[in-house]
Amino acid sequence: MFLSALLRRLIGEDVTGTITHPSGLLEVDALEVTPDVLTDYPVLLLFVNALTQITTIRIKIKDNVGTYRLLNSAVYPTDFPASVTAVPITLYPLSVPWKISLQSAVAEGVQRSIPYRYVKKVSV
Repeated sequence: MFLSALLRRLIGEDVTGTITHPSGLLEVDALEVTPDVLTDYPVLLLFVNALTQITTIRIKIKDNVGTYRLLNSAVYPTDFPASVTAVPITLYPLSVPWKISLQSAVAEGVQRSIPYRYVKKVSV
């Protein structure tokens, strides 16, 4: 029992959740990643296999006047290998929040549930 508790403390635990992606065509903020999360979790995985339409994934960072600016973007599935079902996003520790947004090129037809996982930084 002690060993498993020690391992959990050293390795940490991932945090999981689900984004609800609406059916429409508008860009929607899916996640806001706060500075404390950026410090503890170096990777965010979006499990995008539920998406049936081409979707742009945008990563934005808040500037010094409070406006979110585009940091990077990619189009799923065209910018990824054919068998990809999870999109990894590398997170950098900063003192300002990030936003992850999704925008479908064609309406999905129904809302889609997109699971995500923040991967915990390993402390040794």
